[in-house]
This record gives sequence, C-alpha cells and structure tokens, in this order.
Amino acid sequence: MSQYSSYVEEVMTPGTLSAEDMEKAQHRYEDILLQTESSRVAGRVARTYAEALLHAAEQRGEADAVGEQFKSLGKDVFPAVPGLEQFLSSAAVSRTRKDAVITQLFDGRATPLFFDFLRLLNRKDRLGILRLIAIAYRSLRDNQANRLRVLVETAAPLDADRTAALERTLADLTGKTPVLVVRPKPELIGGLVVHVGDKVYDTSVRSKLRAVRNKLLARGSHEIQGRRDRFRN
Repeated sequence: MSQYSSYVEEVMTPGTLSAEDMEKAQHRYEDILLQTESSRVAGRVARTYAEALLHAAEQRGEADAVGEQFKSLGKDVFPAVPGLEQFLSSAAVSRTRKDAVITQLFDGRATPLFFDFLRLLNRKDRLGILRLIAIAYRSLRDNQANRLRVLVETAAPLDADRTAALERTLADLTGKTPVLVVRPKPELIGGLVVHVGDKVYDTSVRSKLRAVRNKLLARGSHEIQGRRDRFRN
C-alpha cells in the first residue's frame, strides 16, 4: 500500500477521527506526500491537473482564492460532512450522483472556476486524488514564491532561537525561504529529523542510539566469529 493510500484510508473512514485528529493526520502526510509519490502515476497526474488549474486561475486573477478553497475543502468541508470524501472517491458511485452532490454543495459557494474543476475531475474519474492535487497546487505556489516546506520532527518544542537558527541553516542549504512544518515526535528522545524534499537529516538521539547499538552488535558478531576461527585452528 502506498503512503497516499494509507493516508486516504485513515482520513476517509467515517467516525474514526475527531476533527483535531483529522487535521493531525492530514499534516502528518501532506508535507512529504507529494515528493514520495512524485515518481508514481498518482503524483504525476495530480501535478498535471494542478498545473492546468493554476494556469487558468492566474489568468483570472484567482490563484490565491483557489488555494484557499482547497484549504477549506480539507479543513472545513470534508470534516463537516462525514463520508463525503469517501463518496466522491468511490468507483461504486455514478458520476451523475457525484455531480449532483458537487452541485448542491459548491454551486454558488465556490468560485465558478473551482466548481467547474471539481466537475471536471468527476467526469475524468479523478476525484480520488483530489487531496493530492491540492498538495501539488500548493507546492506550485510555493515554488513561485521561492518557498520550500520543510517537515521537522522534534522530540521537544522548538523555541524562537532554535527555530530562527534552523531557518537560517536551511535557507543557506536550499537557497529558498523555508516554511517549517513542525511535528512533535517524543519517541525521538531528543534532537531533530528534518525532511528536505527527498533528503532526510537525522540528528535525533534515537538515531544515535540505534547507530551505537548496531556498532556493538557488529563488534560482538565479529568477536564471536573470531573465537570460532581460533577454535577451528
């Protein structure tokens, strides 16, 4: 199962997550989702749709508005209507029924461009990757502004000084303005794990302990093998 599939399964199971947990689940996946799926069909298709939508939105001066509607869809609409995302993504539901629901919910509430885009995805049977398209759209907007979202997993909250220092380091490293997405992860014990695109910089205590453990195991295995060799000789 891909990371996207597990993400969809978690956030689309009605009644299993509170609104707060839903948001946490979304954050946990979305900030590294696009790059991990970019070489797969879903990632490439999502980016193609996002690029086309962004081009149309820019021509109308609605690029920011579309971004806000994507954000509202994930944070407000789907949590407020349990089962809606599953309904729209289901291959067992006809396009006609989906179109009726889309019209009922979004006609007159969303911009005409966004409303028409949802109906287009329905006709193309692409509503199942709607969240991935939203992430791709946001990524394109970030690139335009020379921003780079960086997922930072930390055992303890970052204070202002550490945050500023990390931002300066990442700016020097990437040549872009980093947007830190900080996620608490107590099991790291201490330190950080920083995801920059497809690169991972792990300075956590957990990682260091694992390295020490592996070194001790390797040394023990070497010594045992050495004793066996001496015994045989």
